[in-house]
Amino acid sequence: MSLTTSHPAPGVRPARRRGAGWLLPTGLIAFGLIPILANALRRVALAAGAADSSAGDGGGMPLPVVVHVVGATVFVVLGALQFSAGFRRRRPSWHRIAGRVAILAALLAAGSGLWLAFATLPDSSPLLFLFRLLAAAGMALCIVLGFLAIRQRRLPRHRAWMIRAFAFGLGAATQVFTLAFGEEIFGTSGLSIALLNGAGWAINLIVAEWIIRRAPGRAVRRAADKTGARA
Repeated sequence: MSLTTSHPAPGVRPARRRGAGWLLPTGLIAFGLIPILANALRRVALAAGAADSSAGDGGGMPLPVVVHVVGATVFVVLGALQFSAGFRRRRPSWHRIAGRVAILAALLAAGSGLWLAFATLPDSSPLLFLFRLLAAAGMALCIVLGFLAIRQRRLPRHRAWMIRAFAFGLGAATQVFTLAFGEEIFGTSGLSIALLNGAGWAINLIVAEWIIRRAPGRAVRRAADKTGARA
C-alpha cells in the first residue's frame, strides 16, 4: 500500500503564499502613511484656525507643503507596491508606469522638503536643519542614480538605489517612534530633537543596506566571482 502526497499543479501557487506577498507592501504603506496623514490633518486644522481668526489674511497651507504631502504620499504608496515581486511579474507594464510616477513624486517630495528645511530654519537647530538638508538631497540623489541605473539596464543597482530612496522617504515614520520614546529618555533640547530625528533616517538606511546586501542576486554574483577566481 503506497501513500501519495498531493502537490499543487504546475504554475499554480498556494493562495496563502499569494496573500503573504502583499503583507510587506501593505505594512509599508500603513507605516509610511501614519506621519503623512497626521501632519496633513494638523496643518489643515492650523490653516482653518488661521482663516477663522484672521479673515482676509490669506490663510491656508503653502503650496510647497501641499506638494510635499502629495508627493510623499504617492511615493510611499507606489514605492511600497514595487516590493511585491508577484505583482511585478504579473503586471510588468504597470510596474514601469508606477515606477515613473513614483520617481516624479519622490523628486517633488525631496524638492519641497528642501524648501521646508529652509522655511523652518528659524524654528530648528542648525544640526536638525543639516539633517533635513542631507535627507532631502540624499533622497533626490538616490532617485536620480536609480533612474540612471534602470536606463542602463543595471537592475540590481537600480533596486539598491530605490531601496535607499524609500528608506529616506520613510524617515518621518520612524521618527514618530524615535521621538516618542527618545524624548522620554533624552529630553526635548534642540540637540536631542535633532539627534532623534537623525536616528530615524539612520535606522532606515541601516535596514536598507542590510536588505540590499542579503539579496539573492548578490549571493549569486559572489559565488560566480569565487568560481571564476578558482578557474
